Parts: sequence; structure tokens; C-alpha cells
Amino acid sequence: MKQTKEESVKLYLDFYDKYTWPLEIAETLLEVRQYLTESTILSLFQNFYFSHKGQRINEYSEFSIPDGGKLQVLLDEFNERTARFHLRRVQEIIANLSHYQYLCKGKNQNEDSLSLKEISDLQLNDILQPAIKPNLLLNDDNKAIKQNVQQLGLSSFNPPPLSRKLKGDLFYIVLKTIESVELIITASNLGFYVNSSQGRTFEPTQKSDCYYNLIDLIVDQSPSFKKELINAIPEQQQPALPATIKYNHKWLSVPEHPLTLDHQRSESWALDLHGFDVSSLRDWNEELQVFRSLPKMDLIQKLNRDKALSKVYGDFVEAAVRGACAVVDKIIQPLNPMDIECQQVYVYNQIFFSFAMETPEDFRQESGPDATPTVSTTNCDFRNLQILHKLDIPGLSVLNTCLVDYKGRRVIAQSIIPGILNSDHSNCTQYGSIDDGKTIQKSEEFHKVMSKTCEFFHLDTDIVFLDSNQQKYSMAGSIEVKGIMGSDKRMYLLDLLRLSPRDYNYQGENNQCCVLRYELLQNYWVVNTIQKIKQNNSDDPKTQQEAYQNIQNLLIGNPKEGLKLNPALGTKTILQQSEKLIQQEEDLKKLSQFLLNQAIPQLIQELAQPETTRHSDLSISDIFHSHGVNMRYLGKVISFIRSEEQPSLRLTLERVVFAKTLKHIFRESMRKAPQNQLSQVLSHLLNVIFSNSNTSINNNKQEEKKKKKKNKNKSTQNGDKPHFKCLIQTNNYQYPTYQEVWDQINKIAEARYQHKIDPSILNKKGFHKLSCLRELCQQIGLQLVARDYHEFQPSDIVGIQPIIKFIEQVSEDAKNNIEIGQKYMLEHQNLHQALESYLTASQIILNLHGQMHKELANCYSKISAVYLRKQEYEAAIHFQKQAIQIYTAIYGYDHPLTIQSITALSLYYFSTKNYKEAFNHMLHTLYLANLIGGEGQEVFNQYTNLSLLYSESGQHQSALNCLFEGLEKCESLFKSFQGTETQQYKLRISGYYSAIALEHGEIGDFQKAVEFQERASDLLKRTLKPEDTRVKEAEALLANLKKALNEKRKDTQQSNLDSRRSFGTNRNQLQKTEQQQTQQVSDETYVESDKEREALLQKLRAAKQSMKFKNKNQMDINRYILAQQLYRQQQQQQKE
Repeated sequence: MKQTKEESVKLYLDFYDKYTWPLEIAETLLEVRQYLTESTILSLFQNFYFSHKGQRINEYSEFSIPDGGKLQVLLDEFNERTARFHLRRVQEIIANLSHYQYLCKGKNQNEDSLSLKEISDLQLNDILQPAIKPNLLLNDDNKAIKQNVQQLGLSSFNPPPLSRKLKGDLFYIVLKTIESVELIITASNLGFYVNSSQGRTFEPTQKSDCYYNLIDLIVDQSPSFKKELINAIPEQQQPALPATIKYNHKWLSVPEHPLTLDHQRSESWALDLHGFDVSSLRDWNEELQVFRSLPKMDLIQKLNRDKALSKVYGDFVEAAVRGACAVVDKIIQPLNPMDIECQQVYVYNQIFFSFAMETPEDFRQESGPDATPTVSTTNCDFRNLQILHKLDIPGLSVLNTCLVDYKGRRVIAQSIIPGILNSDHSNCTQYGSIDDGKTIQKSEEFHKVMSKTCEFFHLDTDIVFLDSNQQKYSMAGSIEVKGIMGSDKRMYLLDLLRLSPRDYNYQGENNQCCVLRYELLQNYWVVNTIQKIKQNNSDDPKTQQEAYQNIQNLLIGNPKEGLKLNPALGTKTILQQSEKLIQQEEDLKKLSQFLLNQAIPQLIQELAQPETTRHSDLSISDIFHSHGVNMRYLGKVISFIRSEEQPSLRLTLERVVFAKTLKHIFRESMRKAPQNQLSQVLSHLLNVIFSNSNTSINNNKQEEKKKKKKNKNKSTQNGDKPHFKCLIQTNNYQYPTYQEVWDQINKIAEARYQHKIDPSILNKKGFHKLSCLRELCQQIGLQLVARDYHEFQPSDIVGIQPIIKFIEQVSEDAKNNIEIGQKYMLEHQNLHQALESYLTASQIILNLHGQMHKELANCYSKISAVYLRKQEYEAAIHFQKQAIQIYTAIYGYDHPLTIQSITALSLYYFSTKNYKEAFNHMLHTLYLANLIGGEGQEVFNQYTNLSLLYSESGQHQSALNCLFEGLEKCESLFKSFQGTETQQYKLRISGYYSAIALEHGEIGDFQKAVEFQERASDLLKRTLKPEDTRVKEAEALLANLKKALNEKRKDTQQSNLDSRRSFGTNRNQLQKTEQQQTQQVSDETYVESDKEREALLQKLRAAKQSMKFKNKNQMDINRYILAQQLYRQQQQQQKE
């Protein structure tokens, strides 16, 4: 494969004023086409081809043009497909002209005139205030665009007659301009022109010039359109990301614009097939199995295989989501309409759809009373399926699966096993049991594949089961895992719940879905192996090397001697009793105790680390799962954490429990509520939970309905003729009261997480309502209008989005390169090799997934860190910006990864001595951290980081302000939980005292430096042992500060003595005068410093007071929008 050097080949766009474009590294011309179609230069010219030396080039062939070559981009003739695509493109542009305004218009001209100190002091105060500034979301650039055309779509004269097709007519377009002039446009193979048709009379004669671009034709025919177009799209810079990518909070939305007449929208709706492609019927299963069987001997084969799999995964998820939404909305007809709704199944677009139940009574059962799988079952099944996709076991075929949560319902979308819909399960099941062990099927061919699978999952491959006739069967794993042989002669596994062993901490028939995570088994095996090595204490290097090699093989998915757990223990299946069974039961009990005694304490230890990111529920879940701890242990983890010692961590976990509990309540309400009352039900629940009032506006509406009904009955009794407005009677939904909702919250929280939630949690110091609302909306797909809330209205519910879980293709080569790069960085300190590994990984990910992928952002962050170590700051800043843009496009601004990336960028700017940008970005992260997680550990860390930046740049007074603010927030939080006598509090406060002492020492105020350091030393002495290094370091720092204070006093006394000596000479008198003036200026500086600090602290207190909501119901969401727009303004100002 030949790769071109950067800018070695240039593109020549002859039709665009001889525009030249340097060509970046590419493999095929398809990638170049994709790059050009996403650019604004060719946004209206999508029908083109490539030419080299007058010859048309095949875009699917390998790109090989010599350096310095000339590659021409020429316009191609239209056909019906490309002409329709161009029409649709023009329709989208006209309907969404505001989407082309990427950047905010201007910048504050007075900002550049401010000094660095003024900027830091002002923003340190302003960053803590709520959104009292103008709403930047509704700036001049985002004004509603006026209507440009009244109608643009397909004409009723279509299709063209055969005689006109022979003359190049493809189809006809109707255009109604702003001037109310109706024109019929002919789309031909050479372009677009207006014909002579009028009204109902068809006249194909050409009436205008022929234009290749439809917009040029509209501009020629409509002067008003030309004027509006010029006003709508001013000159602007090329955006950093493609125009199709726009930032948008998934849980926030701008207010809906009034609905206007749009023929394109109505045509799209009328032709919407919910992901069904009428041009080609895709066999999703066959595509997946064929691509999985592609060779992967070298890097090129692996890349081609991964790219094909990524494509089929992505297409399947898109079709599955649209189909699942159509299933929930009852657009698709079920295969078994006679069954109850939860048992109905659907087949659409070659995808099999079914429901999963979620009930308060059976949420930990394998299935409900009607044999429908529960949501917990599908979660465990899908988790094991993801592992099987990564393992890629030879001979085993896996299904493409996607879980969709929409409007409170869980839909399972799966590719179809060939032949399974045309036969009974008993005919195609060749391994396992479909009737709870009454009959058992076994196949030697399947047994080999299942044995290999069980080795990876640490399961026993020789478990003896008994059927109803007491016949013995030696099986690998559990018989509840079913082996299916499709009509394509491929082997599939279904019902993968029992690839995980039971959790003996949750025994009983009501906890059948409580299984252990795969990560816990891995950690347990590694710990046991290391302990055996230590116990044997073998000095033989060969023995130690074999043991560690076994651990390494386990980690890469190739165990030699893994665990032999029995997944059938604790289930309904019948096992043959033996000593081996007793030992396996003891192993499961040990494993469950390992989870409680080692995994959870290690989890808490990691959560308590200052550098751990735990802003959101997603971050907490990732940390739990990495230790192999299920989220059902949330209450157990909280019980191990004392609120006096770690109030921030405990509040964060309680908020997670609260949000997850609300998720189940909202999902149940969405399932039960009538469709026409869904927004009222959701707004009622939000008001009940997040407001102090126990009533809701919906109750008043019900009373009004009752009054209308009474009046109607009275009028009927008086002899008036009744008016039948609607004969359909919807179910009378009972809106729950405040007490009913909280009773349900406590019931669910105690049943699922063994934790009781008190209603007073919403008023606790440090509990953030906005963060809880954000997590709730993200978990149920709720989208709200972005505004400040005192009370939720039904009109504030914009919509409900589907929440999906899907199989994601991960490139092992990219993953290995990242791990190698980390090894070079940490162990060998080889920056050059680390950079090469990271760049290779980024190229693989870019080739596989494109620009918008989280792993690419991760690579860019690591590359920027390497460049920082190499002191190549410009390159570090460039790659870090790329990472931020990707994280923002994927997750939004209010995500922990985005905040981490912006924090790193501020440090990079600081390394280049660009203090203004460094402070702006760090203040931005402080603002977002406070919004997402409230006043917790992350906010304290951000204050400390900000103080370090100010201190290193010489802004010691601003550094002190940050430290005092962090100290006050920390003290306030611990005092609210009576934790001022705990060790955690004393250590944290002593750290603040020491930092404040050092800052006072930097400005020469040694008196206060000694005072604060004495406080720090006193706290450490009362908390730690005298021989602790932290006590010794604090004492040493105190001694140095006292020494500096004594030296300063001696110098002051000496200068006073010298000033009293008068020898009658003008020289001594002049020295005396200068020393007095110097001392006076120094004293005034200290006084001014104290006054300035006190004034700023007063501003901070005022800002904090203004942060408090005027009433506790207010949801200050506009602060998110302000943060987003401020950051975008900073990026625009930097580019300008």
C-alpha cells in the first residue's frame, strides 16, 4: 500500500475558480471523496469524479499517484439517483440555513485591554455566579431564518414520459418562490432548468438557462431568495469539525420553533420506512458471519476485517433502533397478535424484536410469570455476548444484538438465525435444555465449542446433570445455555445468562439473576495465583516465570489453568451429588466473600482517591465494573463509607442510588400512562420529586375536567342536546401523590440496592439537584427545554430519545499499540517509541471508525501528553484540542472526559506561558465541575489546581483567593455532616493551611504564613503519629517559615538602628529617608494586600449568596448553556 506524503498531491477543482486543495494521507479515493463531501467547499457539488492525466480513476482502487501529481475533480453527469440526492441536499440546506453558522459572531473588544490580573480576579468571582449574563444561546447568529421558498419538492407531473426520458429528463420539481410564483423545473442529466409548464398544463420546452447547481437556478428566478441567502450565510471560517456534527445536549434542547409548512418534511415522513431499505433486503446475520470469517493474518487483513465489521455493526444498530421505536409506537404488526403485549414478537427488516419485562416483584428473576425475560436477564445475557464477540472463538457464531430502551420499554433486537423461525426450538437445539432440564440435548461437536467457551469464562467443562429420567449427562457449563444449529450449519449460543456463576451473597429463588461479573473472576484468579507464588516462595526463576506467564495469558484471554466454577449451582437444574460439587460450592462462597472483603474495599479506596473522576453515574458504574462489583452493591458500599469522614463520596453514591431508583419509577409510569397524557405524567413526577409542593398542576386539570363533566350532565338533564366530541375513552390514569412517590422510591431503593433514601436528601448540603436531574434524564432518554425551572410544565417535555446498548467493534491492534505506548512511557521512558505507538493506534482507529470516536480522542490525549514531555507545546495543544472537540461532539460539555481534557489543555497553555488561555480553561473546568457534581472532591481539586496556576504565574493574591474559597467549601461540607473531628477532615484542612502558608510566604507575609502553618502542624500532630513523614515535613516547613520571619525582623530592626545614627552627613540622611520610604511602601503593600483579599472574599461570599436559589425548586439549567457558549466564544477568539 502506497501512502502519499502530506501536501505532495494537490486537488484541482476547475469548476470552482481553479481552487487547489492539498491532499492529506489517504488509502483510496473513497476516503478523499468522503473528506470533500463533508467540507463546505463542495457542500453543493456532490456529483463529481476524479481524473488524472485525462483518465477517469476508479475510486475503489488503491490510491497511487506519484508525488507532485495533479488530481483533477470534475463534475459528472446526473442520473436519477444523483439528481435526487442533490435535490434532497438543497432541501436540507434551505430548511436549515442556521446550521451553517458554526461560530459566534464577535468577541468582546474590551477583553484584550484588560490586564492579566484584572481578568483573573474578575473571572474568579464571575465564574461562581449563576447565569445572570445575557442568554448566549439566543444571540444574533441564532435568529430564526426567514422563509426562503414556499415549496420545493417533486412535481405531480412525474414520472416523465418515455419520449422525454430519451431527451434526458430525469424528473420534475415544483418550486414556489417567496413572490408566490410557481415554476416547474426539469432535472436532466446536464443540470436543472425551468420549463414552460403552467398550472395543470405540461410544456417541457426549456424556458431558462440550465444550471448545474439547483440553488443557482433558484437565485436566478427569485431575487428575494438571493437576498435572504446572502443575509443568512455570511462569510465565515472553515469549521474545525464537519458541518454535519453539531453540539447538542442529549437531555437539553432549545425551545421548539412554531411548526411551519414544509413539504420536504411531510414527504420524508410519508416515505419513512423506519430503517427498512427497499433497494436491498439485507441479511444481517449472514453479513456478520461472513465478515467475522475473513482472514486476519497480517495488519492489512485485520484492518479490512475490522472495517467491514464496524460497518455492519453500525448499520445494524441504526436499523434496530428505528425498528424498535416503531415497535413501541405500534407501527409494526406482531407475528403473534393473539398473545399478550409483553409476549408479542416482531420481524422487520430481517431483525427479530421482542420485549423484556421490568416489574418490582420479578426484577431479579430469569423471567416473569408469563415466561418473558426480565431486564436483568437481558443485561447479563448481553454482557456475556459482548465478551464472546471479543473472544472470537473458532467455530462459534454469535448474533448481532442491540438493546433499546424507549418510553419505558426494553426491546431486544437480534439478527435472525437461519431456519429458527421455520422450525421448533426442539428440532434445532443440539446442546442444553429448553424445558428446565426435563430433556437434555448433547452434541460432541457442540461440546468442543462449549468447552472452549467455558475455559474463557472460568467454568467447569465436566458437570453432570440429571434429566427427568435420571439419565446422566456430562456437560460443559450450564444446560440453560442453549446450543442452536442453524440451517446454514453454523453453531450459535443463546440464553447466555448462565455463562456467569451465581452470587452466593444473594441466594434464594428470588435472586436467580444475581450473577458475578467476568471482571471479578479475572481479579480473583490473579490474586489467588499471586498468593500461591508467594506461599510457595520458590527461588526457581523458571517456576516464577511460568506462574507470571500464566497470569499474562489469562489477561490476554488464553488461560491454561483457570478457575473451574459451576454456574448451575443455586439454579433449578438437577445435579448429581458428589464431593466435587461440594468443593465447587465452597469455591463460589469464597468468591462471594472475596467480593465483600477485598473487591469492595479496593473499590472504595479508588473512589476516595483525589484523582478519581466520579462526576456522573456513568463514571461510578465504570469504576464499579472494573473491580467486578455489580451496581446492586451500591447500598453495601455506602454502608461502608462514613458520612463524617467522606461526605462528598457518600453523597455522590447516594445521588446515584436516587437517580437509578427514579429511573425505574419513571419507566413504569411511561409504560402505564396513556399516550395523550405522557408529558403531563412526566412533568407531574418531576414536580413531585424536585419541588417542595405536594400537589401538581395536573390535579387542578383533573378538577377542571370534573367540573366540565358536571356542567355537561346538568345541561343534559335540562333537556339540552349532548355533543359527542370524542367517543374514545382512555384509561383514567391516577397521578401519584407526594407520599405515594416517596413510598415507591424507598421500596425500590431498598429492594434493589439495600439502601433507604430519606426525602431530606434533596436539602442536604452538597447534594446537587441539577446533577440528579441530568443523570435521570440521560438514563431514561428524557429531553427538556433548556431554561431555569421553578415548576415543570408539560410543554417543557420536548421528547423521549431511545437509550441503546450495542456491540462495538474494538480493534485489537489499536488497543495493543496503546498498551505498548503506555509501557514505553511508564517503564522505559522512551518517548519516541511511545509516540510512534500512539500515532499508529490513532491511524488505525481513524481508518476504522472515522474522526468521531472516543478511542481516537483518547489517543489524541495520550499523544499530547507525550509531546508535553518532549516540550513540544504547540503539538501538545493541537492534539489536545482535537481530543476536546471529539469528546464534545460525542458526549457534550457536561461530561467527565470533556472536563478532564479541558483541564489538561489549560496546563498545556500554562506551559507555554499563555496565562490568559490557561486561566480561562481552568475556570471553565471549575465551572463545569461545580455544575455536574456540586461542591465535592472534584471542585476542591479544581480550586487547588487553579491556585497552583496563579501561584506559578506570580498571581499570589488570586492563588490565596482560590485556597480560601476551597477551604471554606470544604469546612462547610464537613460541618454539615458533623465530620470536623474525623481524620479525613483534619488531613484535608491541614493541606489547605500549608498551601495558604506557602502563598503568604511568597508575598513576604511571614507572620501569617507561620500562623497558618502552626495550625496545619497542630492538626497533623493530633491526627497522625509523631514519626509520620507528613508531621515531620510540616514541622520542617514551620521551622523554615519561623526562620524567615526572624530574619525579616532582624533586618527591620537593623534598618531602624541605622536610621537613628546621624553623623551629620547628607549621605546618611538620604539613606535614612530612602529606608523609611521603602518600609512605608512595604507596609502599605501588606495593608493593600489584606484589604484586597478581604474585598475579594466579600465578592466571593456575595457570589455564593447569589448562587443560592431564590426558592429551592429552581433548576438553574441556563448555566449549562452559558458554559457551553462561553467555551465556544473562547475557541472562536483564539482562532481569530
